[in-house]
Amino acid sequence: MTDKKLYRQRSKKKVRYGPDMRILIVGGGVAGLTLSALLLKRGFKPKLVERAPRLSKVGYVIVLWPSGSKILKGLGVYEKLLEKGCQFTSYYVSNNKGEILKTYTIEPVAEKYGPIISIYRPDLIDTLMEAVDPDIVQMSTTVEKIEQGADEVEVHFNNGKSGKYDLVIGCDGIRSRTRSQVLGDIPLTYSGMSGWSFWTDPKLSRTDGIVEYWGKGKFFGVWPTKDKLSVFTSVKIPEYSEEHLDNRIQKIKESFKEFGGIVPQMLEHLPDPNEIYFDTYNDIKLDSWSKGRVVLVGDSAHAILPNTGAGASMAMESASVLVEDLCRTDSRYVVNALKQYEQRRKPRVNKVQNQSRMMGKLVYSNSRLLSNLRDYVLKLYSNDLVYKYWDNLLKDPI
Repeated sequence: MTDKKLYRQRSKKKVRYGPDMRILIVGGGVAGLTLSALLLKRGFKPKLVERAPRLSKVGYVIVLWPSGSKILKGLGVYEKLLEKGCQFTSYYVSNNKGEILKTYTIEPVAEKYGPIISIYRPDLIDTLMEAVDPDIVQMSTTVEKIEQGADEVEVHFNNGKSGKYDLVIGCDGIRSRTRSQVLGDIPLTYSGMSGWSFWTDPKLSRTDGIVEYWGKGKFFGVWPTKDKLSVFTSVKIPEYSEEHLDNRIQKIKESFKEFGGIVPQMLEHLPDPNEIYFDTYNDIKLDSWSKGRVVLVGDSAHAILPNTGAGASMAMESASVLVEDLCRTDSRYVVNALKQYEQRRKPRVNKVQNQSRMMGKLVYSNSRLLSNLRDYVLKLYSNDLVYKYWDNLLKDPI
């Protein structure tokens, strides 16, 4: 068939723009809700499916960089974020004995780029939902099968129904089923660190800033949010081992028994084991974030280690970039738009991922000699260097 005949054949097919484009979003977390809200704002009418029966009211602390939180300004919910979140400018780093090694301020960063905000995850989800039409959200729904054709994607759901879409966007997290269905089983990269996170009495903290304790292969961090106090811990574990509720409290106390400062008090006020979240710290790097008309956004595409607190912000940035590219295409050239999205995002995401891995090696050093050297160098690390660190992460265009 000649190019001219092929063009005529394609031109007879309906081309959909903006509101007419059939878009399915899989996953109702930060990435999926941000993407939904931005698309609705631009006149699109996406459909979002979430496997849970309801949006979760439990979760951990999320740190939003200015590059992520400012996206909520265009959605009209930034003030809600400020009401529910906690802006911080003080940052204290101590050794495992509780001796403060350095006190930093990030006020110059906030003044140039905007505040860094910590927030209870369900509060962030609620804030995003205020910018999303609930009619587009379908709960208790999973994608069982994805079949791609040249011009559309047919998706089969767990309720026996199916639908045809111009684009499917996987926002279903680090253990994404969308990713495995389209790209195959791609192993996560384990950092060698695992840990627990939980909420504790905010009265136990003596400051409204972040307090971190760095030990030999161990980390204990305290993060304030609005009327809440989050604890995030890490321990060096060479190989993954299953965590059981029966000995969870004992393992936490045993892991941090030599720590000083406010850690002993917090170990005496540990919540019920069912309220303590355990996870292994993994990330993932993919050669491609898309295949045909299916694309990944957020942790499903570029999960980042928690060392820099960048995961949510990177997901929101990626959602914003993808929406921009979708506004400049139609159902016929969606695949091209997805490639442009990847080209725009990968350099920045790779930079932040690499920074997170480097930070992990610094903080979680399992050598006594290197840990002592790290602590000594930290005392010499000036506020100017901290500013340069953050400036380097925030100055790049999104």
